[in-house]
Amino acid sequence: MIIIIICTIAVIGAIVCDIVRRKQYKPSAQLNELKQPLSPEHATQGNGIETYTNISQLIPSLLRDIDCAKEYVLFQFFKFEKDSLGMVVREALIKIANEGVPVLVIYDAFPGSIVKHSFFREMQRAGVKVHRYNPVLPIPSAYSNNRNHRKIVVIDGHIGYMGGMNIAERYLKGVHNGDWRDTHLRIEGAVCQQLQQVFMDDWRKLSSATDIDLPTLYLDRADTASVTPMQLTEGKELMQSAVQIIASDPEDSMPPILQAMIEMADAAKQYLYIQSPYLLPPKPLQEALCEAAKRGIDVRLMIPKRGDRSIFISYASRSYLKPLLAAGVKIYFHTFGFIHAKAWVADDKIATVGSSNIDFRSFTQSSEVNAFVYDTIFAQQMRQIFEQDMRHCDMIPQDWWQQRSCKERILQLLVKPFVYLM
Repeated sequence: MIIIIICTIAVIGAIVCDIVRRKQYKPSAQLNELKQPLSPEHATQGNGIETYTNISQLIPSLLRDIDCAKEYVLFQFFKFEKDSLGMVVREALIKIANEGVPVLVIYDAFPGSIVKHSFFREMQRAGVKVHRYNPVLPIPSAYSNNRNHRKIVVIDGHIGYMGGMNIAERYLKGVHNGDWRDTHLRIEGAVCQQLQQVFMDDWRKLSSATDIDLPTLYLDRADTASVTPMQLTEGKELMQSAVQIIASDPEDSMPPILQAMIEMADAAKQYLYIQSPYLLPPKPLQEALCEAAKRGIDVRLMIPKRGDRSIFISYASRSYLKPLLAAGVKIYFHTFGFIHAKAWVADDKIATVGSSNIDFRSFTQSSEVNAFVYDTIFAQQMRQIFEQDMRHCDMIPQDWWQQRSCKERILQLLVKPFVYLM
């Protein structure tokens, strides 16, 4: 009887937590504007883009931009770990906060739970405003599984960073068999206002009544309909890239990023190259990739040969290869280190880089953000990066599915029912 009462209380508590949390948050009109269909008409013109393929390229640039901040720094990462790299970045944020520049930080509570709170308290003592996204409560609920997987930095409203990298030492050290390969962008221009809108919407979700006045200044700027493009930093190459920021949240009935990926596959005329650390595609996306390959499009999909977390995710990803291979999709196993990039490119016309993986968690349980870039030069650059990564890949033969080992078949069969939890 006691066990039944405890279970009943837990269930009721979980339901109450879900109701309360969902009622506390309503997406802003500005965020809803960033969930429009994929189209150049919804892109912001005149942006400069730099691409980073490892964190040793990213961090020096990020630290320089933080150090030069004059008005504010908005800083959001899924993982912000207490290690040598995290300490360096934290000190940069503390330094600029001590100089009187407002700094707002968001980190996700689930991976952040392994980081001691003292790591973030040091920032708070220096005046940095810090929020945990969706703290994990003693009473579990469906909402507890919703995470914020975005990686966003906005500096003074016209410099932004976004992509697949987190702040963690493992990105520098790599894994046992090679480098940690990822893709991240530095964007300079008016589209950074849209990244700012995504950040501030998350800030609204987390802010209490005591600090709601803090971001008012930034909200006004984020809501500005017309923004004059900023001049690129001296010495940077000018690129007139049209960029469309698309955000997705667990509340979306049809995730806009997923819809945009399907539209990319449907619109491809010559080729479609995709990199993703995980391959657990919803059926509509799987069908779109198969249809593209069947109509003669050169569809190439690059995934890691070995996963970063467990072998189960690797085998779960492989369980989706049969229809893709049968349709003519070329599958590549990346063998050197671990590829964590989330990047698509098609026809030397359009490319996307962001935080969204090809898995059910990204499309149904996590808040994500991607940049879709309509620019020939950028698309060619992304294609070249893909082709360079192919040097570290093994192409799977078309008959691979039939030639699988007995161990492979058994593990794929066992893990397939649990893909929604991975």
